[in-house]
Amino acid sequence: MTHLFSPPGACAPERSTYRFFPRLGLFILAALMFFLAGIPGILLVPAEMQNHLMIVISSGSAALVLSILFVIQYRSDPAAVLRGRTFSQPFKVGALALIALYALFGIVIAFLHLPQEAFMSDLLTGLSPWQTLIKIASLLVLPPIAEELFFRHYLLRLFPYENSQLWKWIAIIVTSAIFAGLHLQYGNWTSVALIFLSGCVFAVTRIVSGGLMVPMLLHLLLEIIGLSTDWAFELAGLYG
Repeated sequence: MTHLFSPPGACAPERSTYRFFPRLGLFILAALMFFLAGIPGILLVPAEMQNHLMIVISSGSAALVLSILFVIQYRSDPAAVLRGRTFSQPFKVGALALIALYALFGIVIAFLHLPQEAFMSDLLTGLSPWQTLIKIASLLVLPPIAEELFFRHYLLRLFPYENSQLWKWIAIIVTSAIFAGLHLQYGNWTSVALIFLSGCVFAVTRIVSGGLMVPMLLHLLLEIIGLSTDWAFELAGLYG
């Protein structure tokens, strides 16, 4: 890659007339949808079902309403905006970066004998096989859609990243820091750092590819790697 934001064979990164207030308005609307969409489900779904349906209720509802907003915003051709300009190279580089990050942090966790995250240890506790399947499937599919639409589209677009190298890096760092900061279910510093760096990978590939498909698929890959690594570490007794 000759330049971080100009992969070979791809057209130049998008440039646009930056209009802050329309982007701010869309972000505020998206934020309300992202944080409030799950409330009706929480109120209506019986308490005994909320454990295995919580991700469907929260991320599923957010993914649905944000997808509708995205389609309305780009009603002329939402698929083209979702797909972006280029796919193969950003996805390959992003996947290798995520694998390398997990390998590095896995070594750190094993070396320091850090404990398993309480959120992960309780994730599937007390669930039947079909409830486990529902929760894992929803975890793999729904957060990548909801979170990439919110963080790597509506939040990222608050910054004029299309027109300045400095603003690109500001957008990448700030959105990734917010992304990590809102994952309050994790307590270990390694988890927070890993989420921040993964967010940087998602944001960079969002800008390089020009679309949301690559970061969404990379987010899905991250969920698979995270679940597999946690299971392997627990099975091998590598947690402190």
